[in-house]
Amino acid sequence: MKIAATFGASQCPKESPLYREGIELGRLLAQKGYLVKCGGYGGLMEAVSRGVREGGGECVGIVLEAFEAIRPQNPYLSKKIIAKTLYERLELLIEGSLLCIAQEGSVGTLNEVFMAAALRSANLRPDLRIILLGRAYEEFAKCPMIDEKFLQSVEIYADIAQLYDKI
Repeated sequence: MKIAATFGASQCPKESPLYREGIELGRLLAQKGYLVKCGGYGGLMEAVSRGVREGGGECVGIVLEAFEAIRPQNPYLSKKIIAKTLYERLELLIEGSLLCIAQEGSVGTLNEVFMAAALRSANLRPDLRIILLGRAYEEFAKCPMIDEKFLQSVEIYADIAQLYDKI
């Protein structure tokens, strides 16, 4: 079974282009036969889950026990797994995934991207494909703190249209 993990902002208005792109990303992954894992809450996690469902696929939400009472539930998940810690949540998201795709986000999204990249860089997951989706990542790649080894371990696409033939 092919598994893809998606990362992205938990705060994203439903009427935004980014949310629509999340739905399209979920549909694309479902159509390509991926079981999709996401963080399981709102924003882009909800958008991707919705797209997966609309595309006839399954999406597993990896949620955090501490957030269960305070975060809105995602109605588009096929299944939910509750992690006790952030570390366990991150491990469950990446575990078994062949592909990690990050849309725009904040510190949580960057944490997920850097963990995936660290696993790949340390040769613990050399097979892991990491995709950064969005124009913001093109600017991010220009940051002087981002080294060449990191940039060689990721693929950056400005938008979903560039990604279609690459999955």
